[in-house]
Amino acid sequence: MTDINSVALDQQWPRGLSRRESEVVLLVGTGISNKEIARQLGLSVGTVKQHVHSIFRKTGTRRRADLVVQMARQRSAA
Repeated sequence: MTDINSVALDQQWPRGLSRRESEVVLLVGTGISNKEIARQLGLSVGTVKQHVHSIFRKTGTRRRADLVVQMARQRSAA
């Protein structure tokens, strides 16, 4: 993980997500696929899909694009 991602995780952003979900959401924000996220984090694609589903549920979003917009809004409000 890059230093920027570590800073975001250290600040407990986004709130309500587990550390692993926070790692996944930051990678979703880069636009990469679940397969690539799985490779980078050493997870199965199925596990990444479960994390993404959980992130959608916790954030009230339904699509990756909506999640990225919400992430940007939260960052600018912080």
